Amino acid sequence: MAENKIPKKQVDSSYYGKHAFHPLRIESITEQLRQICYSGYTDILEIGVGEGFLGHCLKEFPQISHTTLDFAEELNPDYVGCVTNMPFDDNQFDIVVCCQVLEHLPFTEFLPSLKEIRRIARHKAIISLPDKRRHFGAAVCVARFGWFKYEWNPARRYNAHKELEFNGEHYWEIGCKGSLGGDIVRNMKKAKFKIEKQYRLWNHSWHCFFILRSD
Repeated sequence: MAENKIPKKQVDSSYYGKHAFHPLRIESITEQLRQICYSGYTDILEIGVGEGFLGHCLKEFPQISHTTLDFAEELNPDYVGCVTNMPFDDNQFDIVVCCQVLEHLPFTEFLPSLKEIRRIARHKAIISLPDKRRHFGAAVCVARFGWFKYEWNPARRYNAHKELEFNGEHYWEIGCKGSLGGDIVRNMKKAKFKIEKQYRLWNHSWHCFFILRSD
């Protein structure tokens, strides 16, 4: 493993108390729970504790084993460390959840982070990232089958934003120069993940989810 360098803290713990009860966060946590439930897996690692909503929900289910990792010790994770070098065995967890975390590291750390997640994820990873791309979409409801959603992102030359200037929190977002959608997908494939699904949240399309298989 690489040397474990802990990133510099970007916000203090009070940030999560102020921003936790927000529709975007609630929808994101709900989607994470939905994907975990659909997966059928029970041994879960959450990278990035945040306000702790996901853990509070999962602890109500005795069949779930929920472990947390964060580099902010004051958030009381089970393990203090960085996603680029985690203190776990290969294939230790059924599923790894890492939502709205990787953009807080420079994009040069994106592929190493993905490889480390792939190393410890036995079956699947759930990753979400901020997405600035312009997009169009349509949804159709089919009786007894539910809603089907289609998204289309215009060609790269019409859909590239300037390189993101570090704002104290995000080093990059999908759609910015140097971290376009194709760059994200290529790095996921280089990390030996299979992309099962890619989609945005219904009401807050700034969050783009990737459901990745490692088995």
